[in-house]
Amino acid sequence: MRRSILLAAMLLLSPAALAQSAPAKPAPSKPVSDLPAGGLPKMGGDYQAAEALTVNGVRQDLRVYHDQGRERREMREGGLSTILILRPDRDTAFVLQPESHMAAPLSPQDPEAAPDLTRLSQLDAEALGRDTLGGEAVVRYRVIGTYDQGGGFEGQVWSTADGIYMRVEGTANDGNGPVTIRLDLADLKRGRQDGALFELPKGYTMMNFGPIDAPVPEGLRGDTPKP
Repeated sequence: MRRSILLAAMLLLSPAALAQSAPAKPAPSKPVSDLPAGGLPKMGGDYQAAEALTVNGVRQDLRVYHDQGRERREMREGGLSTILILRPDRDTAFVLQPESHMAAPLSPQDPEAAPDLTRLSQLDAEALGRDTLGGEAVVRYRVIGTYDQGGGFEGQVWSTADGIYMRVEGTANDGNGPVTIRLDLADLKRGRQDGALFELPKGYTMMNFGPIDAPVPEGLRGDTPKP
């Protein structure tokens, strides 16, 4: 069970990315009229960062890399490393196990394998205020939406102007009850990342381990929001 929860946590959330206590709501430092219009920015930016991700109270620390839409997520548990690589430009994704030099393919469209937090920008969003997180100027948005298959998400996103989500917290519902999620980025280093980070390393054997046994809440899947 713990392995399933931690793997689900790792796969949660592109972009990027959780302390265990809820933060105090940052007060807007400028008038509401100064806040940006047009909804939550699309997830983007080239960077690497430390990510703390908590799903239903289970925390996992990761290192994440983003470059031109490509993503790499590294975690370590029980002395073993797991790396997830997402390549939307090639419509592919795979998991690496460095200790065994094995890899397994994943479908980017599989909601159990590659939930897409970039979909958050398609939901209704309201700018609430400005803040600074990790040295980055951000706008705090309230985000809420429902999906065709019955799931939903409601929470807040702290985003830079170019779409780096420095913090995400909220509740997703998959029809089986709410799932609480929090994500925080720290030690953010902007800039292009080495392209080799997003490729299958030489010497790895590609395997098929079967479907991942950690379903992702519908509120974080790549479904199309209802109009």
